[in-house]
Amino acid sequence: MTRSCLIFTALAWLFLTARVSACVDDDVRIAELAVQQGRTDISACVDVLGGCALQDQMGQTLREVCCQTCSDNDTGNGVVETSLPGTDETIQVYLLAGQSECTGQALATDLDADSQGYPELQGDIPGVWFAGYASPAATDRFFIAPMNAGTDRSFFGPEISFGERMYAVTGKRTMVMKYCVGGTQVFSQWNPEEADNMWDTSADDGSAQWMADNAGLDFNSKTHLFKNMVYTIRRTKEALTNGGVPHEWAGIVWVQGQGDLIRGDWKVFGENTARVWNGFRQHIGSDDVPIIDTGCSTHNQLKSGKEYATQIVKGCKAKNVEFALASNDDMSDCVPGPTETCQDATNMHTNVGPSLYYGYDPRFPEAERLCQGASCKEFNWYRKFPENLHSAYEGMILKGRMLANAFLSEFTSATIPSAFLDEDVARRFPWNRCPDGTLPSDGNFCWIDYRDESVISSSELCNATSNTGGGTTDDSSATGMMVGQGLGMILGTAIGLFFFV
Repeated sequence: MTRSCLIFTALAWLFLTARVSACVDDDVRIAELAVQQGRTDISACVDVLGGCALQDQMGQTLREVCCQTCSDNDTGNGVVETSLPGTDETIQVYLLAGQSECTGQALATDLDADSQGYPELQGDIPGVWFAGYASPAATDRFFIAPMNAGTDRSFFGPEISFGERMYAVTGKRTMVMKYCVGGTQVFSQWNPEEADNMWDTSADDGSAQWMADNAGLDFNSKTHLFKNMVYTIRRTKEALTNGGVPHEWAGIVWVQGQGDLIRGDWKVFGENTARVWNGFRQHIGSDDVPIIDTGCSTHNQLKSGKEYATQIVKGCKAKNVEFALASNDDMSDCVPGPTETCQDATNMHTNVGPSLYYGYDPRFPEAERLCQGASCKEFNWYRKFPENLHSAYEGMILKGRMLANAFLSEFTSATIPSAFLDEDVARRFPWNRCPDGTLPSDGNFCWIDYRDESVISSSELCNATSNTGGGTTDDSSATGMMVGQGLGMILGTAIGLFFFV
């Protein structure tokens, strides 16, 4: 090859590399544009859904601002070939649904690059399968395959570590059926009683094909979510049944909350959430399949509503799990969000214990100062602090394991290894209800219960004892661990730490 050819090739390669590396999401810009358009359902590129495919100025803007997300949502991306589990053993199927933290902003390439830290999550995970859609979701893009981060899109959610942990503890083959949409709420979009989520049930023959032909599915809309989910349930059931794979619905994992902040108080939110759960159970065909739930962030009204939902859902057996990353005393106006840390607001009280224990996010501005004289680790908590506070790969792995551990403890008799519970973020840093008459403060990381006392103490509603399934641990000391709290009192206002859905 001549020298001029070599130079041309090198320049072309550099240009291509620059183009690829420049393909990143600008979450700050898309949030600004959403505010200008009056869109309260978009806080980051993960929330844009089908907008990338629009053939107008808006679509052009989205493809420029949300380059990586739109590349994931390109209809030209290949469809994943279905590979069913074997027929020799029953597989446990878990429904995973919710909004953006459920969709996931954790990069599969980051997980792939950390094979030493997470060897059990590399490649096809033994004993675990995924059912859902190759991005962008559409009726012809459904597939079932071994669980592998990055198979359906370049990001992942809690399904990876949740599925692996369930199989590791129970030894039962596990499938996670996922349908999540960013920037969505239960008030109307997931509501089974809204017009866009209803269809002619009298003519319905119960098949996925009937729904595809007659029910008015729309995977580019945020107002057809429940209907789309029912179709996804049917596709999963039919694929397994037709393939001769014995299966049973083992649970529901719900990751949602922030989208309902402006839509009523705890009671309204709780009723709307329970209505969605009831609908899922109806179409799964089990009135009491267990539900594990998360997603209120630091919002006391949402947490109170989630607890209320566990009390009123038909069949009970529902549990909310969160951890004490920060607490909000609701005494000032700053509202934490996916792009708002409220780190200087007086109402926010940060628990630095999780960062001291697991490690500091590499983008925390105060990390070096706080770590002076100490042995600090690095931990990828956030997609891009402070612009995008959705979980990065390590934060997402932690969340999936938290959900699995809570499900196992609450609803099964499985013995959970103490090593798993020792590292469980919700057990090590529990977010407990504030004692009556007290508010959250630095060093007192609790949530304010806005439910009426008559609701909290009602014997006619579901309660904690009706939710307990009897999971055990091989080390009873592995619960209620709260480390770093003293340091949290000193350093709690230094940085803002939040997870959002």
